[in-house]
Amino acid sequence: MARRPPKRKIRKPRRPGDYEAELVRLCKGDRARAEQLIADECEKSAGTSRQGAALTIVTRLRHEQAPVKGVL
Repeated sequence: MARRPPKRKIRKPRRPGDYEAELVRLCKGDRARAEQLIADECEKSAGTSRQGAALTIVTRLRHEQAPVKGVL
């Protein structure tokens, strides 16, 4: 008898503050490092909010850490 594939988890919408918390998690709990990354991103992209900077950094870090598939 065939089994059904497991249901995919539905990602809940994130609040802006969640990206800062996610950034701290990706920095292995180093809050000072996360703050420095946000400050650098805000300086680099004038007019960017803290939440926008955190989102940009989290996206970049996730992309860098993602395994490369199908490269031959």
